[in-house]
Amino acid sequence: MISLPDKHILSKSTFMRGSQCTKSLYLHKNQPELKDEISEQQEATFDRGTSVGELARKIFPGGIDASPESSYEYQKSVAVTQELINSGECIIYEAAFQFEGVLAAIDILVKEGNEWRAYEVKSTTRVKETHIQDAALQYYVITNAGILLSDISIVHLNNQYIRIGELDLRQLFIVESILEEVNDNQDFVADKILELKAVINMREEPIVEIGEHCHAPYSCDFEGHCWRHIPQPSVFDISRLRAKKQFDLYNQGIIRFEDITEDVPLNFNQRLQVSSHLNKTEYLDRSGIGEFLSGLSYPLYFLDFETFNPAIPLYDHNRPYQQIPFQYSIHHKENRDGELRHDEFLALPTSDPRLAFIERLITHTEGLGDILTYNQNFEKTRLKELARDFPEYAAALIDRISRINNDSTMHIP
Repeated sequence: MISLPDKHILSKSTFMRGSQCTKSLYLHKNQPELKDEISEQQEATFDRGTSVGELARKIFPGGIDASPESSYEYQKSVAVTQELINSGECIIYEAAFQFEGVLAAIDILVKEGNEWRAYEVKSTTRVKETHIQDAALQYYVITNAGILLSDISIVHLNNQYIRIGELDLRQLFIVESILEEVNDNQDFVADKILELKAVINMREEPIVEIGEHCHAPYSCDFEGHCWRHIPQPSVFDISRLRAKKQFDLYNQGIIRFEDITEDVPLNFNQRLQVSSHLNKTEYLDRSGIGEFLSGLSYPLYFLDFETFNPAIPLYDHNRPYQQIPFQYSIHHKENRDGELRHDEFLALPTSDPRLAFIERLITHTEGLGDILTYNQNFEKTRLKELARDFPEYAAALIDRISRINNDSTMHIP
């Protein structure tokens, strides 16, 4: 049995965290109790990445999984990986390596002849800059731990793949070598490791102002701690104000709505939002509402969709991340004085929901009359996709699209 290495100081995830913000790394290591709670959406994102990674393994079948029983036992995984290599295994999943206190695991490690190749799986549809930085750290640790890599690649989803029948994994996934980019980042990785080790050992948290880095490339889980001085509302609540402009104002000391003077460049809607809050007034565009209502053709149908977008296409004629309608709610008003009636549809989770969705929607919207939606571009796009994938219903669906009132998405001016 190979002896276990000492507990690591940095891992791939903490390296990426520290590269985004040194303060986040310090807090993660020294004051983790200050973290925000993980949202259900974040949990779903983590689960999606895991399921895509497990499916990608089937491109390289027959491997041995070296992952530890828990995230606190990665030193065992390092030892297991070395034992598998020594015993002649050629495909290892979650192969782990450690060098000078830095831990890195790679999703798939494959030996072809005398050459090792590394593959990192991502649930995205393209290679991102963060993936290259992430892989550069993996390459640095693996090669310095004694494994010469002839290539390192990102395995990501192909958003042009359309499923017909069984999944074709060779078409679903794209394997893209990033060896050249990773090599170009090796000096950066070495320098950054030294910097981040020093950050972890600091006596006090580093002074880092909030900025665009708080949300890019990833949302930080210490926002509640670092943003606690921001009042409600603030410039960060101004509708459709770009992040760069928000932080430009913040860095000038313009934070509260009360700080916003007439010379601060805002568009009409944004200025209206600020002044309405400060003056405690409401704005009602009576003429605009009247014009909107006078242009409606009865009967009216108030329609709202719900969709889901699985990373792995579940049904025929389905791409990765394609929006799949599975539920709608529709209210029907025959005339101005008529009663409001409600119909709805919710698909069963056992099969492709789209055919039943289409048939029920056509029935519930049969005849004449405008269809009003919360976000007409979204609903129109989904109906166009359904017409494309189910051409036998194209005529009826195109009719529904034409009846979605062009002014049905109202925005507060």
